[in-house]
Amino acid sequence: MLRGSVASTLSKPHLPLLIDLYFLRTLIGISEPESVLRNKNLYAYGEFLTDLDPRFFHAYYFLALATPYSVGRDRYVNGDLALKLVRKGIKQFPTDYRLRTLSAFLLTYVEHDNRAAVEEFIEISKFPNAPAGAISAATAMFVENNDFDAAIAMISTAMDEGGHGSMKLLSDRKKQLEIERLLRELDAAIVATRTKIGRTPESLDEVVAAGEWPAEKTHDPHGGELRVEDGRGRSSWLVGRLGGIPQ
Repeated sequence: MLRGSVASTLSKPHLPLLIDLYFLRTLIGISEPESVLRNKNLYAYGEFLTDLDPRFFHAYYFLALATPYSVGRDRYVNGDLALKLVRKGIKQFPTDYRLRTLSAFLLTYVEHDNRAAVEEFIEISKFPNAPAGAISAATAMFVENNDFDAAIAMISTAMDEGGHGSMKLLSDRKKQLEIERLLRELDAAIVATRTKIGRTPESLDEVVAAGEWPAEKTHDPHGGELRVEDGRGRSSWLVGRLGGIPQ
């Protein structure tokens, strides 16, 4: 295969036909059985086609999807090539949330780089009408930094703007953040109580008795009952606890 720059120079008068021919060969390649080599060849076609036509969006998107090859147990080959092709596309379409979302997908499930994936979701969240799922995922960075006010403000702004898709997803995420913020305060009160009484408190009543938690604050803002369990604050409304960026 010629380099794209050479092919486009030699075949400039017939460039649209050349692109069509190679895209047809690419489609034939997609129909072949998956293998490490087949998927790597599809990446090569993607590189070639986008050298010929840097604005060929579908060559970036669909061939990057087809490039990783699963070898089992959440391990993939050619993931780095898929990311390379996606990033090449992002340079041409920097505000296209589909390419950005694909980048986040590859970073999460192929490269297992969750921090980089969340950073991608933060970029997506800045776009007009960004998907609700991307905005929700972006708040993980704020949770990581214990900045719940910023996370809640991001969700609230998206809900006020509308046009981001599932309002229920955003509403549920806001509730989770508000409850987790309160539970972090309860965690601190539990630690302070442990220092006072020399052991981990086993109930909310013990934290209240130690003077580290208001007696009237027995429920979260959404009606969930607060309790102490295994040395941490819990709410009956929130299943589990929110974490930051998964390791």
